[in-house]
Amino acid sequence: MLKRVSSGARERGFTLIELAIVMLVMGLLLAGLVMPLGARVEQQRIDETTRQLDDIRIALLGHALANDALPCPATPASNGQAASTAAGCVVRHGFVPAVTLGLHGGRNEDQLLLDAWGNPLRYSVSASDADGDGNWDFVRPGEMRDVTIGALTPDLRVCSTAAGSSPTACSGNATTVVSNAPAVLLSMGKDWAGFTSADQQENVGNTLGGGPSGRSYPVAGDTVFVSRPRSEASGGEFDDLVTWISPSAFYGQLVAGGRLP
Repeated sequence: MLKRVSSGARERGFTLIELAIVMLVMGLLLAGLVMPLGARVEQQRIDETTRQLDDIRIALLGHALANDALPCPATPASNGQAASTAAGCVVRHGFVPAVTLGLHGGRNEDQLLLDAWGNPLRYSVSASDADGDGNWDFVRPGEMRDVTIGALTPDLRVCSTAAGSSPTACSGNATTVVSNAPAVLLSMGKDWAGFTSADQQENVGNTLGGGPSGRSYPVAGDTVFVSRPRSEASGGEFDDLVTWISPSAFYGQLVAGGRLP
């Protein structure tokens, strides 16, 4: 015999307390999804920019093999081209010369190649002149061969901390990552519009403008850069992505390519 269900039991809905509990649970679930999603987006930007920097480094090496010299940095006024002079570069600290290197990617109104956060990618080159002839060794065709490998002295340094560093050197061997890089590449990461830690400030120091936009951009101010693990600790924030051309690998490829003896 079938048991009848009263109409009151059938029509009973959620109480306000039950609805509140459901909404609370849903809110907690959504919050748990949103935070990892934001972290995933940020990691994708880091990965994308890291690949960009790797591609640029490869392009720089290819340019050196084809032209017997590294390209000069671009400026906001050079329309994405390397800004060269008769003996060197317009600036030693500037931006990736994307047009000269034939690189694709997003660019701003000054034709500067952008990272995943929409900020121009920085590029610095050594201004060393080991033989004193007035020509920058690494950006003038034939200069590296004239100077010879043993006498080349690229002057860019990368440190693990800004503490104790000077405008030309890290605090000591323990904090020196590389002391003789011919070129350094830098993305200022997500904090490019506002940076306060000493390590992030070490990677900038001057400004460079003069392009169609009228904007001035922060660029390096000396020959020392900082590269260390990411951190969001208050006062010690660091999210810059820094890479460089290793001198030994650079010379090895130039020798293999017949550009150096």
